Amino acid sequence: MNLFIDTTNNNLILILENKNQIIDSVYKTNQMRISDIVMDELKNMLDKNNLKIKEIDSVYCSNGPGSYTGVRVGITIAKTLKILNPSLKVFTLSSLAFQAGNDNVISLLDAKGKKFYIGIYESGVCKIADQLIPEDYLEEFKDQFGDFEIRSDYKDIDYINNYLSLKEKFELNDDVEKIEPIYIKNFI
Repeated sequence: MNLFIDTTNNNLILILENKNQIIDSVYKTNQMRISDIVMDELKNMLDKNNLKIKEIDSVYCSNGPGSYTGVRVGITIAKTLKILNPSLKVFTLSSLAFQAGNDNVISLLDAKGKKFYIGIYESGVCKIADQLIPEDYLEEFKDQFGDFEIRSDYKDIDYINNYLSLKEKFELNDDVEKIEPIYIKNFI
């Protein structure tokens, strides 16, 4: 049994999956206090499906970029589950890559202050590394990758399809204590 957790961008996404079959999912948007609800939602999902935490074999989670607290919530849950179940496997993936899925996408997250986190993905492969850019540079990327779809701030993404199609691209973390949230520093 696999669990996907994404709390990086004011949305709570939980997916229970087994052998590429979706068992259950929770998607709550605009959650300003994800840390207050995530454990209750996870417990409710497990109870509803008659599952115990020990029955989860792998956790897949987004590790940013995203809101400071949001990024840490998902990673902390993955680390805690690993402590409770030492045989648990923990996988991570950039939230920009998750948003892009396996499509040709300019993946954007509003970083506030007229800045954006951006990643360019072609068929799920990173073409230009995730980075923080000033809003002024955005048009340059749009011109360069004009035939790519623009996805921004997790709006209108098929999170279940993106998870399933990217599952093999998540990175296995042998030492969960070394998992760090992604905070992209300005390249300028």
